[in-house]
Amino acid sequence: MLISLVVPAYNEGRQLIANLRQILAAAEPCGHELELVVVDDGSKDDSAAQVEELAAMDPRVRLVAFTRNFGKEAAIFAGLDNARGAAAVVLDADLQHPPQLIPQMVEAWRNGALAVEAVKHKRNDASSLDAWLARSFYRLYRKLSGFDIEGHSDFKLIDREVIDLYLKLPERYRFFRGLINWLGMEGTAIGFEVAPRAGEGSRWNKLSLLRYAINNVTAFSTAPLLIVTWLGCLTLGIGFLLLLVTLWQKFTGTAEGGFTTVNVLLVLMGGSIMTSLGIMGHYVSKIYHEIKARPIYIQKPQRRREP
Repeated sequence: MLISLVVPAYNEGRQLIANLRQILAAAEPCGHELELVVVDDGSKDDSAAQVEELAAMDPRVRLVAFTRNFGKEAAIFAGLDNARGAAAVVLDADLQHPPQLIPQMVEAWRNGALAVEAVKHKRNDASSLDAWLARSFYRLYRKLSGFDIEGHSDFKLIDREVIDLYLKLPERYRFFRGLINWLGMEGTAIGFEVAPRAGEGSRWNKLSLLRYAINNVTAFSTAPLLIVTWLGCLTLGIGFLLLLVTLWQKFTGTAEGGFTTVNVLLVLMGGSIMTSLGIMGHYVSKIYHEIKARPIYIQKPQRRREP
């Protein structure tokens, strides 16, 4: 029975071949045939060439190369789309997802788990600020979406049935760990500590992480749209109180020119309207991209060999 190992890669540097060999070696004790599907997400370095070099030496290795950078979520989708195994393990190329857990995950799958989640018990790679931001995101996600994925990662094993269901989901904006959790398949969890990164530092900055978090929250919850209603109610209530104060001052003869009141109302109303428009605009932009129905990824055509 074949097990697929799906590894997204982007600018992984010269250590990529060594890391991929280590992943294969760690997975071999699982007792199944293996294939390693490496998805090059439009790397600007020679990551794709390294994978091709390894594939020439090891027939278990296959390369899926993008025409440009489509993002990690697209790379995971492409890897699963090209996986041929009865189950697939998704993990990072930098060894932060310890491949030594793969045999244990496969054993849990053989015992009936359709999804095996690798849950982070400790983040050795993160600063205190990064850890706090991650916890804050998971708590916000849980409150707004109703799904608890705290500590979850993209490191997971999923059965062929789950793979096929995931690939059939029509949306373009994808959050892999959230969607697998949303499917609600029977599974189990295995804890792990995030290993130090093998190679260059993270390519995610705070702004890209914030954008990623906003997209993931709004992909699973329309609760932010309710903020528009609450802001409207709040500003209406404050405006009504200011109206009462203004009328009282008018009747008692203590009213000033009204400059402060007008300014307060303008700031409140203007801020609320702009915030509301921004929230609605974000959802409209997602609808716009979904309606266009462009492919999630475009695979680089294989080079034609001269006869």
